[in-house]
Amino acid sequence: MLLLRAEGLHSCPQVMWTMYRETVGADDGLVLFCGVAVGFEKEGVPRLRTGRADMTETVSFIGV
Repeated sequence: MLLLRAEGLHSCPQVMWTMYRETVGADDGLVLFCGVAVGFEKEGVPRLRTGRADMTETVSFIGV
C-alpha cells in the first residue's frame, strides 16, 4: 500500500469477501478472505472514516 501511494495511487484493504468467491473466479475449495481496492482518489468527495477501537481494547503486549 505504501508503494501504491509512492506511485500516486490510493488503496483500501477490505476483509471478509468470502461471499464473493464465485464472483472473482476463485476455485472450489478456496476461500477469498480479503482484497484491496486500488485506484485514484476522486477529488471533492467527502471521506468516510470509520471509528477505531482504542489500542488497549485490541492489543496485548506480552513480555513488555
